Amino acid sequence: MLDKELLSYIKGKKKYIFGSVFLNIIGLCASLGITALFIYCISVFINKEFLKGVIILLFSFLCVLIKIMTSYFQSCFSNKLADYVVLNLREDTFKKYLSLYGKAPFSTQEMAQLSTEGIEQLRMYYSIYLPSFFYAMIAPILLFILFMFLDVSVAILYLVCVPLIPMSIILVSKWAKRIFNKYWNQYTSLGDSFLDNTNGMKELKIFSYDEIRQKQMLQQSEGFRKITMKVLTMQLASVTIMDLVAFGGAGIGIVLSLNAMRNGLNIYITLFMILIGAEFFLPMRALGSAFHIAMNGATAGKKVMRLLSEPIEREGTYNVPSITSMTFINVTFSYDSRPIVENLFMKFTKGFYSIVGLSGSGKSTIAKLCMQMEKPKSGQIMINEGMVLHDLRREDFYEKVCYISNNTFLFHTSIRESFQFYHPSITEDEMYDLLSGVQLKDFILQNGGLDFKINESASNLSGGEKQRLILAFYLSKDFDFYIFDEATSNIDIESEEIILKIIQRIAQTKIVIFITHRLKNVTDSTYIYFIEEHQILEQGTMDELIKNDSKFYQLYLEQQKMEVVINEA
Repeated sequence: MLDKELLSYIKGKKKYIFGSVFLNIIGLCASLGITALFIYCISVFINKEFLKGVIILLFSFLCVLIKIMTSYFQSCFSNKLADYVVLNLREDTFKKYLSLYGKAPFSTQEMAQLSTEGIEQLRMYYSIYLPSFFYAMIAPILLFILFMFLDVSVAILYLVCVPLIPMSIILVSKWAKRIFNKYWNQYTSLGDSFLDNTNGMKELKIFSYDEIRQKQMLQQSEGFRKITMKVLTMQLASVTIMDLVAFGGAGIGIVLSLNAMRNGLNIYITLFMILIGAEFFLPMRALGSAFHIAMNGATAGKKVMRLLSEPIEREGTYNVPSITSMTFINVTFSYDSRPIVENLFMKFTKGFYSIVGLSGSGKSTIAKLCMQMEKPKSGQIMINEGMVLHDLRREDFYEKVCYISNNTFLFHTSIRESFQFYHPSITEDEMYDLLSGVQLKDFILQNGGLDFKINESASNLSGGEKQRLILAFYLSKDFDFYIFDEATSNIDIESEEIILKIIQRIAQTKIVIFITHRLKNVTDSTYIYFIEEHQILEQGTMDELIKNDSKFYQLYLEQQKMEVVINEA
């Protein structure tokens, strides 16, 4: 019923739970006082003691006021706890997600759902369920002690009936846990599928696969509808059982109270027992209602706590004034037991270094290793020949390294705002100079100038325009080290030539790593690493690789022939 991991998260704020429980108990005492004074007032008025009756009524109003005040402050305590949970959990999940540098155990879509609806469910778990749980344990015991002084048989009956509600909750909980796990998993899976299909709508239409995906989405939606109905059925069954226990127990209690009155119990005490009898069951009944919220919140909470418990790699502490070289020394990296790159020896200094190979050879993994997105399983990556890469502070390192891929993200903002994102103090003249350098100045001027707004997913730009614009944004800042990971893939020839010329110019004064599968783009490289089957198969300058009649050169000739055939077609 209680999750220790979730409870430990609010270790410093448990006072709000205990405060809520204490106020609920005061509220219960006020309710008992109101009922007792009301019955006493009836007896006084029957005896025509009107002045005494008025005084009793005033005390009754005082009890009502106490009841109202306890409800108000209990609500304040719950809201404070809820606000603390929401604010801190969202901040903690966000910070943890960033600290993992894209290695979170959940997809972006599931992270969005966890940080919104998932945490909202946890809000109710902490602010509603936990106070209800502790109050429901205490209230029946206090009432039992009181009823023992009034009538032992009725007190024992209520004490026996009350545990039937939590017993029914426990019986349902195993069923509920399985259902809520399936519910949450299908919910996030449906969201992932919807996002994937939306992002790939163009491809689905081109290859006439949209109807198939639509049918798959309908099947997933139907599955989610069914699991939702199971959740509702489970909740209805649970509520029905609890109501039968609560109202049935209260009814039997009334019968026993009337029987006790027949055997000589005072009529006013009997009336008090009848009116108060329901209070035995109300706390447990409220707990039962909160239980379903708690199960959903606990399911989401488990995922949130799993994220927060993810280990973080040791953060480097050193800074370097500039990066003049990067060296791979016997570097090996694998996913689980599957090798990606093995025994790499590479050195990058000022110049144009190309890493080439077929798809799946491990080229992009090398880029991730350079960017600290992944850590070698063995071997070392050295900076300036004197410092291990992972000993550097990431923030300082990223200030000096530029990484551009074929899917680098463009924000849905104006050209001006985008430039200012990369370089806050950049001037308009500098913006236009950079746009001119990537041959986009005329295009931008014809479309509203610097106020031209980039659509979502850069849908108002061609692939080549997008890549050139990204390059202009990054060139607004001075870096020591540039990594281009398939940055010229799937773009027009004109844009490809423009980007290659800029890369060659950058390489005259900076370190440039150019990763590609198109070998014709690396002819002007300072040095070439040819990767095959996770290792460096060949390396050297273009002239050296040609003279040796290397496999690289054979593949280069094959690609040239293929491009001629494609161009003729």
